Amino acid sequence: MGKPIVILADTDEIYLSPLEIKFLEELNGKIELEIITDEAYFNKHFSTPQNAEILVVSEELYFSDLQKQNIANIYVLSETFDEGGTEDLGITKIFKYTNTKEIYNLVTATSSGIIHSEIYKSKETSVVLFYSAAGGVGKTTLAISMCSCLSKYKKILYINAQRLNSFQFYLMNTSSVPNNIYTELLNVDTNIFNKIKHVIRNEGFDYLPPFGASLSSLNIDFNIYEKIIKSAKATKEYDVIIVDTDTAFDSAKASLITMSDKVVIVTTQSKASVNATNMLLKNMSCNDSEKYLFVCNDFQNDNFNALVSVDTKPNFTVNEYIKHIPNIDELKISDISNNVEMQKLSFLVV
Repeated sequence: MGKPIVILADTDEIYLSPLEIKFLEELNGKIELEIITDEAYFNKHFSTPQNAEILVVSEELYFSDLQKQNIANIYVLSETFDEGGTEDLGITKIFKYTNTKEIYNLVTATSSGIIHSEIYKSKETSVVLFYSAAGGVGKTTLAISMCSCLSKYKKILYINAQRLNSFQFYLMNTSSVPNNIYTELLNVDTNIFNKIKHVIRNEGFDYLPPFGASLSSLNIDFNIYEKIIKSAKATKEYDVIIVDTDTAFDSAKASLITMSDKVVIVTTQSKASVNATNMLLKNMSCNDSEKYLFVCNDFQNDNFNALVSVDTKPNFTVNEYIKHIPNIDELKISDISNNVEMQKLSFLVV
């Protein structure tokens, strides 16, 4: 069987070039990549039946009869910010000026068929750590919402690596792990995840249930989380392990940060949150832009923004903003995960 065909079509060659490079970097040797930049050729090419796994096409070139072609997945690059499904079934709309990595991630994560299976069966499990220097920034909401968002396309494990678990507020089943699990956690070995795997629950994504008391009360060391994560990663059962940790910064937390593939540092636009993040950066280096991502959560245009204040002088650059969601505590996680900005963040991270 031949390699799957991916077609990128847009009359703007300069725009298309980075996307072409991204597909070649990630899938070189696995796909046949076709680039079409001439409108007349595009129309002629699709005037006869064509086969392709993926077609990414600009809105100006797209026409509804493309759905009659044997194309498994069609993505339309739109000039307006209106992502998601369209009135044409089977068509996914993407905001054209989203960054290249995010477009690639969205296309490959949501496409069905050969490419999707080839990419993810060969990928190692990645660990994404959510961290913040200040409390109350909505870090856990973002982490669990990302689990819900990505669970539509990947197998996700959520681990709340905090000294006192309180994330059960977001779940339907709020009960703690069985008491006999604590004995297992006191006798740690490299196979620890398989020993506690039977207590893993699923609410759209897998998660380790909360502990019934603080780690200190249970006489369990914080580094138990790193051992569980490493053991779970070694099983290769998950595409992504999303870890949500507390604000403390010590040697155990530094080790957890080091072992993570991606670290999402969450802040808000408040002066206190920005100052706390600045203090954090005095204790750790975040120069690797591929690993560290700064997110401003709960952003409101009309409020004071310490992120752009001369007085505050933030020592970091925010990569993504998540706008304020009214009455968020009354929403289900599945509703929050359908937020367009939340989806953008999810695909940017993975």
